[in-house]
Amino acid sequence: MTRKTPSACTILLVAFLAIATTCISYTDALSKSSTTYSTGKAHRHKHNTLNRADFLRETLLVAATAAASTTVPSIANAAAPIKQEDNKTTKLTNLSNADLAAILTRDVTDHQFLVSADITRAIYDEGATFTDEIDTYTMDKWVVGTKRLFVAEKSRVSLVGDVQVAEDGSKAEFRFDEDLMFRIPFLYPVVSLTGKVVLERDLNTGLITSYREFWDQDVATVLKSAKFRT
Repeated sequence: MTRKTPSACTILLVAFLAIATTCISYTDALSKSSTTYSTGKAHRHKHNTLNRADFLRETLLVAATAAASTTVPSIANAAAPIKQEDNKTTKLTNLSNADLAAILTRDVTDHQFLVSADITRAIYDEGATFTDEIDTYTMDKWVVGTKRLFVAEKSRVSLVGDVQVAEDGSKAEFRFDEDLMFRIPFLYPVVSLTGKVVLERDLNTGLITSYREFWDQDVATVLKSAKFRT
């Protein structure tokens, strides 16, 4: 009896699932080390019960289901290491609203910080927390996790409108439209979403103490948007 040779797609899918296990192990560790907040807080939604590891698992499931009928992306899509500027020592305190808006605009449009984590750290308090629709993180955990989770060079973040800073300087916010490519070899799934970011400031220092990301779509809808780049 002639044994049927596995297709190239099947072989790559098996390899993908093995690599995915490593990715999930990392996100599990990240989730366990992140700051835990009450699920009863008003800014969290009932459907947001996933941590980043769970979110990645569901994305991988979508990817695995589609892999058999989808062209496998090129390995050349792997991103190069991203450099992070070390500006922990000097803080830009009590910036004017206009100056803060200009820095945030540059970070969104030029640095693509929502996917690259290349923030202007000097405008953030070192104790700042970062909350998305998945979980809440310390600044260092958010930076490391974001850099490892997304391929910044193959993702896209667009600023929708202008960065708005409250007249009293207490907070800033902006809307965004983005395509996120996950750093998962062979498949590199991309999800699309829109939403807004609200940044709260310490009125004494002017530094940002809280980053909160709100999605217009629920997690299930975001996962259904998964596609693949070649």
